[in-house]
Amino acid sequence: MVLSLVIAGCAKKEEKKTGQYLVKINDVTITKEYLDKKIESLPPMAQKMFEGEEGMTKLIENLINQKVLYLEAKKKGIDNDPEYKKNLEDSKEMLLIQSLLKKEMEAKIKVSDKEVKDFYEKNKANLIDKSGKPVEFEKIKDMLAQRLSAQKENEVFESYLEGLKKSYKIDINKDAIAGLSKPEGSGKEESKEVMKERPKKEEPKKETLKK
Repeated sequence: MVLSLVIAGCAKKEEKKTGQYLVKINDVTITKEYLDKKIESLPPMAQKMFEGEEGMTKLIENLINQKVLYLEAKKKGIDNDPEYKKNLEDSKEMLLIQSLLKKEMEAKIKVSDKEVKDFYEKNKANLIDKSGKPVEFEKIKDMLAQRLSAQKENEVFESYLEGLKKSYKIDINKDAIAGLSKPEGSGKEESKEVMKERPKKEEPKKETLKK
């Protein structure tokens, strides 16, 4: 009895650390904490797709499908496949870029409530409903915030990238790049065409002497 109580106590402590599981697939668990992190990583528009009981059920089903496919890939040894490893390296590069941009730009692309309100007031005449009246601010403030955030993100990204490129030595081989658009062996084919088009030299006519 003492031993069973100790085991139960350890299980409860472990559950508090990892969180009570929502789904268990073999030895892999999906916890509420894992679910919350997945939702946080999604864009705001995607998060709304999984709101409510129906949306949450759909998200859990998607995660179950993802885990089942992941486990099957591991079982078949796909993680040792050369093509997978190459794709993994490409993915690492993109993840590094995303992490860099998040670190450098996240704070700069935030849109304040005042900015959204000011944008609404300046463009109220164009933000009209079916009756021809301006749409109420509260009804479209989230949409406007997303639009302004996307606009600011693009501007900050362009400015950051242009400044960054100045600190690197970039040598562009224009001749080599220009050659990429030409099909292989195009030079030889052209020379043949030219030869075909050139008129043949007329051989001197042989005159017969009359006796």
